[in-house]
Amino acid sequence: MNARRVVITVVVVCAFVASGGTAAGQQPGVPDLSGGWLRVDEGSGSFDGTAEKQPPAALTAAGRALRVQGDGRNVIPAGAGTGPANKAGDAYIVNSGACTPEGTGGSAINHNSTAMFMLQSKDEVLMVREGPGGRRFFMDGRPHPDLARFTPSMYGHSTGRYEGKALVVETVGLSVGNVPGGGKRRPETRLTERFELSPDGKYLTITYTWDDPELYVRPHTYKYVFEALPEDSYALETWCDSSDPLQRQSIVPPAQVQ
Repeated sequence: MNARRVVITVVVVCAFVASGGTAAGQQPGVPDLSGGWLRVDEGSGSFDGTAEKQPPAALTAAGRALRVQGDGRNVIPAGAGTGPANKAGDAYIVNSGACTPEGTGGSAINHNSTAMFMLQSKDEVLMVREGPGGRRFFMDGRPHPDLARFTPSMYGHSTGRYEGKALVVETVGLSVGNVPGGGKRRPETRLTERFELSPDGKYLTITYTWDDPELYVRPHTYKYVFEALPEDSYALETWCDSSDPLQRQSIVPPAQVQ
């Protein structure tokens, strides 16, 4: 992890602590989502099973016509999962050549095999993952910004509230991109996530609903299930250096694969 990212991470965490970050269990009636969570693989090793079990996104003509950067390239055939397993002696793909959430194979919204961690406070909830990137859910009642004056990103702008024992988060301002199950998104698309704990606290279900009358015939919904990690778990650093020519080529020679 480079020095710049370490500084940014420290600043974000310090700001969170200064805002009154405490364990959710200290807030009466609030579900305790704090700690580490690992997505349950429902796709036999590919993590594609969740989308396959849900009805595909019903797109409008405008939704089908929306072009997303990367469409038509690196397409994986239906049913092929994430591709063939790496064989001994083969070069191992690390990332797409940049130390960003896109480059390191993860996503701010679509979780893969990397763990994610949540920290709760009175005014905000912080979600981070093993690798670059993190999301902030503002819990202080503020509205979403004027999208005409907001720069879209893969994080967007998220506001949250508690409904009984569930955390409900609404996000807008996301950059144009793909959505699991054949869906698409744009800055105006509204994503609603509902975080719900199992009665024993060992599992977390996140229900995703994408709503945009311009792109969808009806809202597109699917679920991810996560299992709780041990209390002493921590996020591992991601080895990534954009100045490394080997990583810019997205491969590591077999001799360096451990």
